[in-house]
Amino acid sequence: MKHRMMGSAFKELRRRPGVMLAYFVLRRALRHTAQFRGDVAGICVVIVDKDWVGRFHRAGELLLSGQRRAFFNAETSRHQVVSIETGAKKAVDIDLLRAIAQTIVVTDSFDALSEKVRLAADEIIYVDNPTVRHVQAIRKLTGRSKVESEAARKLVNSSWSVIDALLCRQSLDYLMTGTPRASEDLLSTGPRLSELPGFSSVRLWASELATDFAAWRAGSIAWSRVDRAALLIGPPGAGKTMCAGALAAELGLPLIATSAGQWQSAGGGHLGDMLKAMRSSFAEAAARKSGALLFVDELDSIGNRSHESRHEYYETQVVNTFLELTSKATPGVVLLAATNRPDDIEAAILRSGRFERHIHIDFPTQQERAEILSFHLGGFGAERLRRWTDQLHDFSPADLERIGRAIERSARAAGREIEEKDVERGMPPRTAISEEALRRIAIHECGHAVVALSCDFVDAVTVELSDTVFEGPEIQQGGRVRYETRHRVHPTEDVFRAQIRISLAGLAAEEVELGGKSAGAGGYVGSDLETATTIARLMVGSWGMGRVPRFYVERRRIEQFFRASDTLAGEVDEILLEEWGKVKASLREERETLLKLTSDLLVKRLIYLDRRCAST
Repeated sequence: MKHRMMGSAFKELRRRPGVMLAYFVLRRALRHTAQFRGDVAGICVVIVDKDWVGRFHRAGELLLSGQRRAFFNAETSRHQVVSIETGAKKAVDIDLLRAIAQTIVVTDSFDALSEKVRLAADEIIYVDNPTVRHVQAIRKLTGRSKVESEAARKLVNSSWSVIDALLCRQSLDYLMTGTPRASEDLLSTGPRLSELPGFSSVRLWASELATDFAAWRAGSIAWSRVDRAALLIGPPGAGKTMCAGALAAELGLPLIATSAGQWQSAGGGHLGDMLKAMRSSFAEAAARKSGALLFVDELDSIGNRSHESRHEYYETQVVNTFLELTSKATPGVVLLAATNRPDDIEAAILRSGRFERHIHIDFPTQQERAEILSFHLGGFGAERLRRWTDQLHDFSPADLERIGRAIERSARAAGREIEEKDVERGMPPRTAISEEALRRIAIHECGHAVVALSCDFVDAVTVELSDTVFEGPEIQQGGRVRYETRHRVHPTEDVFRAQIRISLAGLAAEEVELGGKSAGAGGYVGSDLETATTIARLMVGSWGMGRVPRFYVERRRIEQFFRASDTLAGEVDEILLEEWGKVKASLREERETLLKLTSDLLVKRLIYLDRRCAST
């Protein structure tokens, strides 16, 4: 490669600022390679933005030759630049590449490279964004106005499409003023975790990670001292993917998002295709010289070597490869995974040195919902939003962002600032619950509360009632109960049976007071009936609390075990029937308390109960 450039080539660069920028970035990306330092033979692959492939191709030619009209011939020249784009029908011959002393391959995706090219490459490099000095130099050489460092920094932290649009704009002064809003949105890489409301459980780890990452970049600590991997645990829709993007923005890292499902669906879905896709994601992250955040969703789908199945060989190979890749600890690569079924994940993946930090994420609280929506509305007061957001139970951060867009759209259409009527229009349509159904829901929820407060490990209960539900096919609850409990280090059989009674109490209250059951206690994972059944299965199958004190299966495999075998189903039914009878008897005795709480809830819609059953 040439470290000097002929005058004619330099004149071309001044006429083509995009090629000039690509040339600067390419030199910076390749400067550590043997091909650049020692002018030795080899193949360097550079991965660039798809809209910049042509410019980097030309920059590569100028870098190899230093001349404007260099003669590149595959058979006779010592140099060659090859472009490989996703979806291109023409393949590059690996034999042709081997015959060239120095070759630069420009591509828009790691996946666009054939296996032969990947193996032959001496270097595979994801080019970083340009630097502030690059932007300032280009604007000076092309006769544009001088740009301040802060404005240039905002530009280089943007996407390549934004850089393309704004690099040669006559003035970039508005980047310093923060207007207009549309430009801010283009330049934004998304909110940082420290800016985004919610995700309180993640903030401590994220703050520590940001501090350690900065220290590693400064050379103060080794990468092995950085707490660089975590597993986010939470229900679907709780915002785990949004959290990953916000954390990447906080660290100033590119986000490489994938999932076990994407790996499994790669190619023809065969074992080799999945392993290839998995290695590709890790290679993409490792190739980012300034670091990256690799986010793996659905980690529970990767497989488990302890599970007996006809896919045992497949799962073993997948897990072994994943463990190998996560053990390499590429400096600068932060690993973040997400799951809603942590018990299905191979234990080796969760051990120290891999995904050892486990962080639970739940749906936003009432206050967090208001703050998140306020954030997306540009500061419209959170307290003013509470009368709407308090009704948005189980709405995820992404749901709230979608509602925010609808509210802003309503205000834009009217050509004014956001008003409360826009908020009202942006809310999902709701359907009123009939008085008869509302009373049934109130009896159901108060049944839970009465039984819970008879248990010594429950300190207090909050009961809520909504008189409307959102339109749509999803299962929705018009009421909900939250418990304040004391943690038991070694829970006993009595505690587990009490938990079953609490779970069954809502349905039992309906039967005792109304003479029949509704569908409100079942139908989905996490429902009252599913919770009670799972506890009973664990008692019999894992905790030795059945007829025989025997261990059948580990806790996390209890669901799979009972799908495969019905031998213990009778004991599970016995436990459920016994506690079902007890909870109905208890509610008959406490009928007066149940009806009083029901009346209070129907009037107040929200009641707080301590162990003396005093409502507020």
